[in-house]
Amino acid sequence: MRKQPMSKGWILAGLGGCLAVLVFALTAAPAPAAGQSGGPESLKGNIIRLDAAGASFAARMDQAGAQARKSGPGHYFTAYVFESRHHVRYGRGGVSGQGFSVTSKNARIRVDEKNRIREGASTESGDEPSPAVLLALRDPGMGGGIVDLTLLDPEQTYEVETAPVYWLGQATADESLDFLDKAYAATKDEHALTSLHFAVSSHLGPRPVDILKKAALGTGPAKVRESAVFWLGNAGDARSLAALKDIYGREKAGSVKKQVVFALQLSKQKEALEEIIRIAKSEPDMELRKNAVFWLGQKASAESAKALTDIVNSAAEEDPIKDQAVFAISQLPKDKSVPLLIDIARKNKSASVRKKAIFWLGQSGDPAALAFFEEILLKK
Repeated sequence: MRKQPMSKGWILAGLGGCLAVLVFALTAAPAPAAGQSGGPESLKGNIIRLDAAGASFAARMDQAGAQARKSGPGHYFTAYVFESRHHVRYGRGGVSGQGFSVTSKNARIRVDEKNRIREGASTESGDEPSPAVLLALRDPGMGGGIVDLTLLDPEQTYEVETAPVYWLGQATADESLDFLDKAYAATKDEHALTSLHFAVSSHLGPRPVDILKKAALGTGPAKVRESAVFWLGNAGDARSLAALKDIYGREKAGSVKKQVVFALQLSKQKEALEEIIRIAKSEPDMELRKNAVFWLGQKASAESAKALTDIVNSAAEEDPIKDQAVFAISQLPKDKSVPLLIDIARKNKSASVRKKAIFWLGQSGDPAALAFFEEILLKK
């Protein structure tokens, strides 16, 4: 089955259960005092304001932790507003007007649309920078670690039901990333770490690439490092591409290297495609080559079609990569795949490869493929 084009919304919803927490938002608030932008007015519940003028962001964060420890062993939230790379929107275009309820049962943030069962809800993310609220679930005994984390959009309302919220006001990108970097070192839960990766990737500036690269090359579980690689791929700029290439060269785990190729194919940069082609043609590990060939088949470009044809024509006679390349060609759009498959079926020296091309032509249902079958069967 052909891979459908991936919107940012699909990407946010498709990372397994790790990113399911990104399905909600927060209403824009009236301008608060002391020069802060954003505010807690749309958060309902036990909201404790620590956004007084004069205190640094780090001091406000420390104050939240100190007050939470005095209050007892239960979980608490910290929340603040920062400038995000994307505008995150959740729900059905804001039609319901019901707001959202936030709970933190079982050490997971859960946000539900009030008076409505969520079915097939999706998160969309616009490309324009926009304020976002970062809501973190904390444990007083974890030394700054995160239990769970999500982003809220300042265009919906929330009622927080299960824990107090310490509102810290405005944070610059550096202040927010300092907090997340420090929290990362104190966080052990895999789900929380992958949520941290998304939050880091949502910040403006060059630092997110450095933080995610460090996480990808760290000593954590492969699943966590794969998550860091994925969000690097979503950055889509020259620095993130250079980081992905460096990670691929230094990484030993095959699953992480496969994730690098997946992240590369998310990019629209020509250099990313060139790197996938290089891996498909020269990677010593056959499974990694096959993986690169597969993703070439998902890229509807003249460069990927040519690279796949080169692999079919130049690989050694018994090289299994030939069969994988024929399959990848079959995944290209029909106007590209069918002529290439017909050419392979007519001319390739390998009988096995010709049979594979004929098989995938039969799956295409294309009129040109049917005409080819009529020609060879009736020997016209």
